[in-house]
Amino acid sequence: MNVRPTQSSRFALVNSGLSLNFAKLALSQERIATGKRILRPSDDVIGTAKSLATRKQISQIGNYRKAIDSSRPYFDSANSSLQDVSGILTEARALITQGMNGTLNDSDRALIGGQLDQLVDQLVDVANSQFGDRYLFGGTLTKEPPFAFETVNGARQVVYKGDDGVQRIKIGSGTEIGVNIPGSEIFGLFEYAGAKLSGLTGATLGTSANQGTGYADLIFRQDGTVGTPGAGIALVNGGADDTILQDNLLTVDATAGTVTLGNGTAVPIPEVGDDDYADFVVQTADGAEVRLDFTGFTGVDTSATLSGAGSVSLDGVNFTPMTFTETDLELIDSDTGTVVHLDTTNVNRAGNELLSFSGGVSIFDALQGAASDLKNSGGLDSADFLARMTDRLGEMERNQENALSALGTLGARSQRLNDSAERLSSMDLSLQGVLSQIEDADLATVALELSRAEQTLQLAQMTGSRLLQNSLLNFLR
Repeated sequence: MNVRPTQSSRFALVNSGLSLNFAKLALSQERIATGKRILRPSDDVIGTAKSLATRKQISQIGNYRKAIDSSRPYFDSANSSLQDVSGILTEARALITQGMNGTLNDSDRALIGGQLDQLVDQLVDVANSQFGDRYLFGGTLTKEPPFAFETVNGARQVVYKGDDGVQRIKIGSGTEIGVNIPGSEIFGLFEYAGAKLSGLTGATLGTSANQGTGYADLIFRQDGTVGTPGAGIALVNGGADDTILQDNLLTVDATAGTVTLGNGTAVPIPEVGDDDYADFVVQTADGAEVRLDFTGFTGVDTSATLSGAGSVSLDGVNFTPMTFTETDLELIDSDTGTVVHLDTTNVNRAGNELLSFSGGVSIFDALQGAASDLKNSGGLDSADFLARMTDRLGEMERNQENALSALGTLGARSQRLNDSAERLSSMDLSLQGVLSQIEDADLATVALELSRAEQTLQLAQMTGSRLLQNSLLNFLR
């Protein structure tokens, strides 16, 4: 039996061939137009998987680069602010050094103290610098000013309101970098070295541990002088204005015309008619004073032991009586949490003893304390004034070094950002090359494929036209 292909089977065969060649031609044209070899996952399953993985890496690198670019202005603002801080502290250091000059009078020092107060206000303004609506030095608390003035024990102090947190950004897989330095590490980084007394009163620290930060004034109060000088000499105002503490021998040598208190220097007895005849001050070698009234002096030698009772306070409100036998007397300031232990056995005079927690003083406390000493220098003897100012200057210099260290840290981080940006840019360029190798078409090859597809299609069309050239006779056979 003869088997002949039917007209419909011929048409189906021609149609299938034309469709296949049209598809090859369309694919080649699409590749030429887009320059891409992979246009859909079915074009290359393995290549598509590699392409997706590469694109994911490129996207991650893009995110890292955006984070770096967005943090650069933040670094620049913080760096500029810290440079301002360095300038302010340099000026403050010069003023403190100038104020310690022994040739200045009280008015000159008070003027310098006022200048320091202005620098403190300026420093607070810089410490509260912003970038946009974010405060630079508040740690992770960036919505409110990190530094503010508050009254503590009647004195104005600068208090830190931020936290110690560090804001971080990712600059690589598993790699982060901090974009800020908390204000507590710049303006109040504590490097505790223990408590210290200025040495005015003869008090020393006890054996137990002390705790606290910044400065505090230990107030040693004279609660009365017990004893009678003799030879008609009287205590002015009953001894209420004296500063001696514990026992001191008063010696009046009428023959030599001198009066001596304890281990102090013998000084001439005032003459009748002298301005200080009724209110003469005699001192020990440590500066403890007794005020004497010579109006009833009989002109004979005399000696007597004068004893000063006293008490001490840390907060200026609660005073603890001293027996001068305590070797570990504990004082507590509940408002500040400061605890100090004192050895009172060698306390010899009343006055305000500066208690400083070395390494635990903020730059603001150091500057405000120096300003206060300069404005009230008339109430301090030269030795105590210099001791206080030396301590303030030491703490200020320590804090200035911390500020410069923070500036260096920001500079190092900024350089690291620049290095990371360059590295990420290089990685991005490399991955773009890899992606191009996976996805992009070889235009020469695609052009050849397009030419072949056109020729094949034309041949298929010609063949199909001949196969389908039928007449009525073909069906009548």
